[in-house]
Order: sequence, then structure tokens, then C-alpha cells
Amino acid sequence: MKLPPRRIYYQQENCIEIYWNTFCSWHSKHQPILCMNFKTYFRLLFPIVVVFGLIAFALYQYMLNISKPFPDHAKADMPEMQAPKDTIKVGVISRFPSNILYQGYQPLMDYLSANTDYYFELKISRDYLNAVNLLTERTVDMAFLGSYIYTVARNTYDIKPILKPLNENREPFFKSSLIVREDSGIYSIADLKGKRLALPSEQSYSGNWLLGYGLQEYNLTSEEISEIAFFDHHHYVVYEVMRKNFDAGSVKDRVALEFRQRGLRIVAESVPVPGSPLVVSANANPHIVDLVRSVLVQIDPEKPEYQEIMKNWDREFMFGFTLAQASDYDVLEQLIQGYRDL
Repeated sequence: MKLPPRRIYYQQENCIEIYWNTFCSWHSKHQPILCMNFKTYFRLLFPIVVVFGLIAFALYQYMLNISKPFPDHAKADMPEMQAPKDTIKVGVISRFPSNILYQGYQPLMDYLSANTDYYFELKISRDYLNAVNLLTERTVDMAFLGSYIYTVARNTYDIKPILKPLNENREPFFKSSLIVREDSGIYSIADLKGKRLALPSEQSYSGNWLLGYGLQEYNLTSEEISEIAFFDHHHYVVYEVMRKNFDAGSVKDRVALEFRQRGLRIVAESVPVPGSPLVVSANANPHIVDLVRSVLVQIDPEKPEYQEIMKNWDREFMFGFTLAQASDYDVLEQLIQGYRDL
């Protein structure tokens, strides 16, 4: 059987009618009645299809119309959105590498965010002085400073401590430690003569204690040390000693204890000094200050529920906090003045 010819139309004409006539001219030779019935049905159905098409198009346009508000019942069905929390930015001195600071300090920020109506954001500084500048310029609302840098900066800036951490004996003090490798022949500060010494930041207590009273106690001066180098972080001091690039180093006791079972030995320690404070500007929001104080002071590390919460906190914070005031650091200022008088 020969099929009807296929036609393609590019002009604007009645394509349906042309195709239909072509189809019927072929079919009329074989089934003229069927062709007539199809044509009749098509003419009856075509207007109905057009009407439904217009209705669908009108409904589509209505659904896309966003100029009218949703009905009230739609609003009632939507869950109420909570307003975002105000952000409290907390700075921290760069005593440790950024990844270590984040691991130990971010869980504390999360705890504060979960137990207050604020979101606490950690802001790690480039160095010790940058942490002070961020606070005094109000880039951060509060900052964890070192005891030494706070005591020096408070004479220039109107800042005050609000909290300080407790040690494993539940006392608000820490020490600096002189560390060497386990196989070292150094057993006291007196053995540092002619040796290479690694120190943390010049704005840290550990970087000043040894060059001050530590050496003086053994009638040594810095000129008798063959090499003295300052590094950005306490952990860098540890690495330099372990790699045998330096013979000894001075670091915070929390760091010395961390590496004591990993090839290092503690040779000497400083006198206890007040712990590294959480500091705010003098005109800080008193509500926020009181809130942070109350949340952190109530932590009891002897209770199992708090032990679980604090297990990933920096070791310096794992024994809780106590209130701090400016006069707590007067003793450290006397020590600093003594260093300068040497």
C-alpha cells in the first residue's frame, strides 16, 4: 500500500487543513465514510480543546501572580522563624598555632552559645599585640590575653580582666617551664651557659621570665647564652628543641606537661603567676560581662556531666574558671618591673 506523501510547512497557513485534505484524498479511494467521520469528530472536538487550553493558560498566569499576598491561613500554617542571635566576638592571642587554638577554644564558644542568648564567634589574632588592638578597637567584644601582655597593656589601655582559669589544683595560677630533650646534659638553668635557647613571643611571660629572674638566680646574663631566638607559638619552641635546633626552651606549663611523656624533660619552673585572663574594655556591656561570668564560673569539673562537656576544651580551661580583677595582677607587674631593672 502506498503511503500518503509527507509534507513540511514553513509558511503561516492552515497546516491542519492541508494535512487533513492530503490524508483524506488518499483515504477517500479506500474508506471515504471513515474519513468523513474523522473530520466531523475533529471539528467537534477542536473548540473544546481550545477552551480547555485557554482555561489552563489563565490558571497558570494566576498561579504566577506574586503581586497579591498569601491568604491568612497560609501564614498561620508556616512555622514561626526565630530571630538570629546577636554575635559576641571573642579574640585570643596567638600563643598556639591556629589549628590548636581552634580545637581547644571553639568548644568553649559553642558552650557559651548554647547557654546564652548570644552567638559567640572566635577571632584568632595574628600575634599578641594584635589581640590587644582588636579589643581596644572594638573589633572583638572580649579577648583571652596572656597575663604578661595584659599587665603591660593595662597601663596604656582602659581594659579589665573578668575571669581567669584554674589549674589542676583549682588555683588561679600557672608557671613557665624550662624544657630540654630527655637525653640532654642540661639539668638546671646554670647549664644554659653557652647553649642555644628558644623562647615564645617577646610579649609572653615565658619569654620574659627566663631572661629575667631565671638567669639572674644563677648569676647568668643573656650575653652568656650562645643564641636566643623568639618564635610565634609555644609549640614551635617545643618542635625546635625536639629537632635539636636548640638546646632548651621556655614554654607555658600546660604545653610542657603535654610533651613531658613525648621526649622532653622539665628542668626548672617559674614562680606561680595569675592565670591568663579573659579581658574586656572598661565600657563593655555589663549585661554580657555578667552573663559570661555566671555561665563559666558555675562550671564544676568534678561533676561527670561537665567532664563530658569539657573533654575537648583546651587544657587550660579544663579545671574551670574564677572571677578576676585588676589587682590580682599587681604581683606580676612587680615582677615585670624587676625584669626591666636588671
